[in-house]
Amino acid sequence: MKAIRRMIALFFVLGLTAMAQMSPAGKEQASSGSMMPHPSHTNGAALTYAELKKTAAELEQARQATAKYQDVHTAEADGYQMVGGDMPGMGIHYVLTMEPKRFDIEKPPILLYVKNSAQQGEYSLAGVGYFWNAPEGPDGQPLNSPFPKSLVVWHRHENICLLPHLENPHGLSESQCREQGGHFIAKTQWLVHAWIWKDNPTGVFSTENPALR
Repeated sequence: MKAIRRMIALFFVLGLTAMAQMSPAGKEQASSGSMMPHPSHTNGAALTYAELKKTAAELEQARQATAKYQDVHTAEADGYQMVGGDMPGMGIHYVLTMEPKRFDIEKPPILLYVKNSAQQGEYSLAGVGYFWNAPEGPDGQPLNSPFPKSLVVWHRHENICLLPHLENPHGLSESQCREQGGHFIAKTQWLVHAWIWKDNPTGVFSTENPALR
């Protein structure tokens, strides 16, 4: 019964998100800290009922698969590592890999946490992040996106240093990163956030979540 209620809620939220994201072209979301600016949802692509139903079902799969990671220690035991600090609107990123071999809805390469105000030093799971490795299409988005274009805008990051507990992953050059034993990525695969554990007033797939500020 709970799963059915969540599915109905997801249908409603995804439908509202699709309508809200048909915004005028050319606008950009404000970036946070050192993060790159992210384009707003501008393509206005039509959303079919089949796409809506499929997306809601996939997000429910993701919730079920990541429920165990509400305990951040379980995530750490499974290989997720904190990358960067607590970014306003984006939380704390725990990364399994920045270069996944394939897309797996039940195994997101990024988990998004927010500090737990009730328990000092603990975190609450807020969402997940997915990568998609594909060429850029004429609309500035990746080809063959696994999520409907009317719901999602993918983004990429440049000059990332993967080094556990590094406060600013963008703060080191390639040589500096390698000298400290980090893994440098000149440009990431396409990335999208999905706020499936903490509601986002600007949309499930919005890059930033104002509720985390």
